[in-house]
Amino acid sequence: MSEPDSAQEQPLDQDESAAAAASSSAAFSAPKSTRDTPPPARRPTDNSLVSTSSGASKKMKGSRRDSMRRRSSGFFAAARASFYRGRGQSGAGVETLRGNTGADFEGYATVHRGDGDGAFALFDISKLFCCGKKKDGLYFLLIKGYHCFVFKDEESKSPQYAIELINRTAVVQPAHNGHVPHIPHPGAGRDATYTTIHLETGLGDVEYKMTFANMNDGLAAKFCNAVSLASSEATAEQARKRLGHEGLLNKRSSVRYANAIGAEKTKEQPDAPVGAGEVLAGMPSPAF
Repeated sequence: MSEPDSAQEQPLDQDESAAAAASSSAAFSAPKSTRDTPPPARRPTDNSLVSTSSGASKKMKGSRRDSMRRRSSGFFAAARASFYRGRGQSGAGVETLRGNTGADFEGYATVHRGDGDGAFALFDISKLFCCGKKKDGLYFLLIKGYHCFVFKDEESKSPQYAIELINRTAVVQPAHNGHVPHIPHPGAGRDATYTTIHLETGLGDVEYKMTFANMNDGLAAKFCNAVSLASSEATAEQARKRLGHEGLLNKRSSVRYANAIGAEKTKEQPDAPVGAGEVLAGMPSPAF
């Protein structure tokens, strides 16, 4: 009988089998409690550095905002000085009134003072004394703050006059009641149609007629929206002042400047045409 191969495993005795089983059980048993093993060390966070950097960032933003506010205030202070030095003929151009945030409305329109038209114009005696007065025609309109500024064109250094918008309403007129201007509007073709808007007081009196060319920019609708917004904001500010809450008003520098210029330029509005009834009432009665 041949001897067993040396490479062949020999059977384990009882003690060796128990030891092997214990070793295998230990290898696959649950890990030890974490109380026995300390957690890995974390890198300490310096809260003081975080709060310091955050505070420095806020302070930098605040100082930058203050610096921009000072520069803006200085710019409008210089423009205001130019306006008064030039007796209202400079310092309030379109670019200046736009400011950094732009205007609420811009566009060309034919502007007609009052409700007089057609036959009523024959009785407008103000035309006899119109030398140097502002006439009806094509103007560039800009709404900022609580006023509508009327410029000769977009390059003007100052508006011809301003229209106060508090308690004013823009009313779109039917097409058959519209006005076709004699001067074509910029960008409008020969076949362009027009929309006329009446700017009315709270009592329904027509102060101005504005006629806009109907193009893709929807100027007439934008004008109505801008007038409504300006009128509402002006009314709300008036109520706050009446209640003594004027200190709560926080307007941008450009809006404050526009309101100041508007208050001065409203004094230069053209006179409302004299109606036929007023002229006839002033005529002497014929002798019989």
